[in-house]
Amino acid sequence: MRKMFMLALCGLSLLALSSTAQAAPITGEVHFAGLWTPTGGSGTATATGIDFSSGGFQIVLLGTGDFAGALAGTGAAFQNFTFAPFGGPVVPLWSFSSGGVDYSFDLESVAVAFQSATQLNLTGSGVLHATGFDDTPADWDFTGNVGGVIFSFSADNVAVPEPATVGLLALGLAGLTAAGTKQTRRSD
Repeated sequence: MRKMFMLALCGLSLLALSSTAQAAPITGEVHFAGLWTPTGGSGTATATGIDFSSGGFQIVLLGTGDFAGALAGTGAAFQNFTFAPFGGPVVPLWSFSSGGVDYSFDLESVAVAFQSATQLNLTGSGVLHATGFDDTPADWDFTGNVGGVIFSFSADNVAVPEPATVGLLALGLAGLTAAGTKQTRRSD
């Protein structure tokens, strides 16, 4: 019985060490708003880039999940970029600090989802960064209205269990089951 207890204790210790040895991926969403100016064309319908510097301000609107600590109204710094053709990657596209955590996003791909005289919608993917977390792939969406008066930007990632952690847990449980079965057979 003592041997089985020691085996279980070792297995749980290894599981605890393996899960704390690595930082976790970032989950949740962050939303921004602010001003922008379309560039490279004669307006929103023909724009090929975005200028955030002449707009004046960009702020965090809302954060969920691991971004929940980001205070609404926190100022964010955005980099200008060209989307047609894409001049990326843009490292970082945006960054801000809130609650002792530094957040940023590297823009890796851009697609024009919709473009008209009154609206521009871009989508793509990139990598989220936050202090204490693993770099995490994420999707993003930008919607700008009427000649750059206001924009909305969101980046999000949905949590997916890490295969190595799930496999290690399954292996540990199988080992404990086998040890328990062997111990039961010996005592019979």
